[in-house]
Amino acid sequence: MTDTADPTAIAEEVAGHRGGHVRLGRVSGRLSGGRALVAVLVLFAVALGLLLRLWVLGRQPVGSDEAVVGLMAREILHGHFFAFYWGQSYGGGEPYVVAAAFGLFGQSTLALGLTPVLLDAVAALLLWRIGRRLFGPAVGVAAAALFWLWPEVYVWQSTIEYGFRFLTLDCGLVCLLASLRLADGEPESARGRLALWVLLGASVGLGWWCSPEIAYYAIPSGVLLAWRLARRRASVRPVHAVAAILAAALGALPWLWHNVASGYPSLRATGGPDTAFGLHIRVLDTYVLPMVLGLRLRVSGGWLLAPGSSSGRVTALGEVLYACVLLVAALWLVRLATKRRALVVVGFVVLFPVFYAYLPETWFWQDGRYGVYMAPVAALVAVSAADAGARWTTRVLRRSRSRELERSGAGTLRRALPLIAVVVAGLALTITATTQLAPYRPQVFPGRTGWFTWRSDPDGAVLRVAHELEALGVRDAYAGYWLAYALDFESGGKLTASDAIYVRYKPYLREVESSAHPAWIFKNPLLRGQAAAALGNSVLDPGCAAKGQLCLLAPELESWLARHGIGYRALDVGDFVLVEPRTSVDPLRVLGAYGIKG
Repeated sequence: MTDTADPTAIAEEVAGHRGGHVRLGRVSGRLSGGRALVAVLVLFAVALGLLLRLWVLGRQPVGSDEAVVGLMAREILHGHFFAFYWGQSYGGGEPYVVAAAFGLFGQSTLALGLTPVLLDAVAALLLWRIGRRLFGPAVGVAAAALFWLWPEVYVWQSTIEYGFRFLTLDCGLVCLLASLRLADGEPESARGRLALWVLLGASVGLGWWCSPEIAYYAIPSGVLLAWRLARRRASVRPVHAVAAILAAALGALPWLWHNVASGYPSLRATGGPDTAFGLHIRVLDTYVLPMVLGLRLRVSGGWLLAPGSSSGRVTALGEVLYACVLLVAALWLVRLATKRRALVVVGFVVLFPVFYAYLPETWFWQDGRYGVYMAPVAALVAVSAADAGARWTTRVLRRSRSRELERSGAGTLRRALPLIAVVVAGLALTITATTQLAPYRPQVFPGRTGWFTWRSDPDGAVLRVAHELEALGVRDAYAGYWLAYALDFESGGKLTASDAIYVRYKPYLREVESSAHPAWIFKNPLLRGQAAAALGNSVLDPGCAAKGQLCLLAPELESWLARHGIGYRALDVGDFVLVEPRTSVDPLRVLGAYGIKG
C-alpha cells in the first residue's frame, strides 16, 4: 500500500472485502482514534514518571555528595573552573548543567535534583529514536516509556545529582544514535554527514570527560560503524576523520587539561575492598542485573516478591523468575545475532559484563549506580522481544480463519497489546518497589513525613541548623563530612563548614582553619536517630565518613578543651550540639588524641 493508493481501496481492505459497507470516514476515525489512544498512553507514562520523581525530590534530603555538585555549580557561576568532581580525578561535566539550571531557575535543592531528571528525560528521547531506527516506531515509543518508568532503582537514581553519570548516559546514547545513522549511510548531504561526524566525536570526547564509563556505548558503536563501513567498502573521508578527532579532543579538553600537566592521574584506577574480576561478575549477576530488571530491591538486595522473607521457597521463586527472564532475553539476542539485526544491541549486552567487571568500583551494588547504563538497553530488549512475539502471533493468525479479523484492524491492536503489557508490567514492578522503600514511604519518626507531605526543599533539619548558627553569629565550623557540605549548600554561602579529614574542597577547610574561633558540630546523643532520619545518614560527627570508623564526639572535644584550659560554650542547635572554643584549635591534634587519623 503506497501513499498514492485509492482511499476507497484502503477502506475496502480494512473491511476485509471489496464492496463492504465500511465508509472511509469510519476507517479514518479508527486510525485517528488509535493515534489518540497512543498519545494519551504516552502522556500518562510521562506524567506518571515525572510524578514519581517529584515525589522523591520533595521527600528525600540532599546529602553531601549531591551538595558538593551544587556547591561546584555555585562556584562555576562565580567564574571558577573545575575539571572533575571535587577531591577526585574523574567525574565531570554535569556540574556545568547544574550551573545552567541555577542560572535559569535560581540556586535551590529542587533545581539541583531536577537536573538529572531532565538528563534522564533526554536519555528517554534518545532511546525512542534508537528504538525507532532499530526496530520500528512502536518499539521506539514503548522502549522509551518503559525506560522512563522502570526499574525503580533508576527512577530513584535520576533524582540524585552525582555530577556525571546521567550526562555520560546521554553522551553514550548520542554516540550510539550517530553511529547508527552513519552506518546506514545517512545523511545524504555532505554538510549533514560532516555535522554527524562532529557530533559523534564530541559525544565520545565529552562522555570521556564525564566518565570512562562512556566505553559501554562508544566501543560497541565504534565496532558497528567500522564493520558496516567495511562491509559497504566505504572509506571515511579525511575531513570527516579530522573533524571527529578534533571534536572529541574539544569535548575531552577539561580531562586533557587536568591530566597532561599532572601525570594522568585519571588513568590510575582506585579500587575498592576487592577489585577481583570474578567478584565483580558475581556482584553483577547476583545483585545488579536483577536490580536492572526490577526483581531485586536496592539497599537490601531482597527479592521484590517478599523482601523481608528469609524463606528458601521465596528465594528460589525469585531466582527461577530471574533465570526465566535471562533465558528469554538470551534466546531473543541469539535470534537477533543470527538474523544480523540490531547487532549493536547484541554487542552491548555481550561486552557489558566485561567492562563492568574491569572497572574498579563496581563491587559496590547497594544503590545500583553502576548498572544505569544497562537500563536503556534492557528496556529495548524487553520491548523488541515482545514486539517480535506479537508479530509471530499475527503471522500465525493470518494463516487461520481469523484473516478477516486481522484485516478489520484488530490485528494492529493485538500487536500493540504486548508492548503495552510490557510497559505496564515494568510499571507494576516499580510501584511494588515503591511500597517497600524510602523515600516513598513515611519516615519512622512521627511528625516527620506522611504519605502526602511534600516540600520543595526537604532538608528542614539542615536549614534549621544553618539558621540557628547564623543567629548565633557562627560563620565557620568543623562538622562531619555528611553534614558539612549539606550545610555549606543550604546556608547559601553564609556558613562555611568542612571536615578536617574527609575534605572535598580544601579552600573551605582553609577558611575554617583561619577563623578566629570556629565551632564544632556534633549529633545530639539524645536525638541521634532523628538526625540520622532527617539527613538520611547516621555518620554525622567530625572525623568519620563511613560506618565503623572512629568519630569525634562532643564530650571528647569538651574533655580535651578542659584539659588544655580552653574555654568554650556548648549549645543545642536543632538536632545537633554546637561546641565553640574561645580560640581556634588544631583539629588534627584533637582528632589524633582520640586515635582518629586521615
